[in-house]
Formats: sequence, structure tokens, C-alpha cells
Amino acid sequence: IMTMPPRRIGKRLIGRYLFLRIVIGTICLVACVVGSVFWAQSLGYNQKMMRAQAFNVLGFGAISVTLSARFAYNSSFNKRLFTGNPFCWYAIAIVSVLQVTLTYIPGLNNKVFSMEDMTGSQWGIVALFMVVMFCVMETEKAMRRKLKMQGKDT
Repeated sequence: IMTMPPRRIGKRLIGRYLFLRIVIGTICLVACVVGSVFWAQSLGYNQKMMRAQAFNVLGFGAISVTLSARFAYNSSFNKRLFTGNPFCWYAIAIVSVLQVTLTYIPGLNNKVFSMEDMTGSQWGIVALFMVVMFCVMETEKAMRRKLKMQGKDT
């Protein structure tokens, strides 16, 4: 990013492509959360289990967006994703521990957040939607790279 020329004077900080990325990420994250709830409902889970699943799809989906955003234009399907900024991984570890903690600590999960423990298949659904979020955000970056190669201002 340091080799790129500076922004034009007067150019918005959040341009139309970054705004589009934010909109795509938001719509996809909401669709994943809602879709996971319908999936859990079709599997016969109760409302508290569906709430726990939605909570974790939201949290781990946000982690996917974070991992994809590590590189503005370059693909995150690379070993460089796992090196570089260790603080990113500390933050992901903290969020992951908090997600699991809130899901499983008795009293906190059922009294405060009105959730129940999740099953293994629910964690599989969470992992699947996490991968879906990551792939959607990477596809958006690939399209922006293609537009940039065509000379468009992305």
C-alpha cells in the first residue's frame, strides 16, 4: 500500500468501491445469520439454540471479514495471511474465546443471553458460514483487482 500514490485531493475517504464492499459485507453477514437460523429451525433446534448459532455466525463471520480485509487489494488466499501482524491473531483469539465463553458458561448463556449450548453440527454450520463470508469478500476483492487492471478507479 505504501507504493501506491496518495489519494487525489478532494477524493472521498470512503469511495464508491469501499462503500460497495461495506454494503456487500453487511448484506452477506445478515444473510448468513438469518440463513443459519432458518437452517437450525429446519433441523428442529429450539429458539435458544438458534439464538446461540446466530450469535456465533455473526461473531465468526465478522472474523472472516477481518481476515479478508488484511490486504486491501491482494488475495488473502495466501500464507501471508498467517504471518505479519500478530495483533490481528491476538484479537481473533480473544473474540473466539469470548464467543465460546458466552455460549457455554451456565447462567451467562441461559440467563443473560437466553442461549443454550450448541451441538457439533451447529458449530459445523458456523464454520461453513464463516468460509462463505470469507469467499464472498475475496470475490469482491478479485473483481476490484480486475477493474483496477482495466484502469478503473477503485
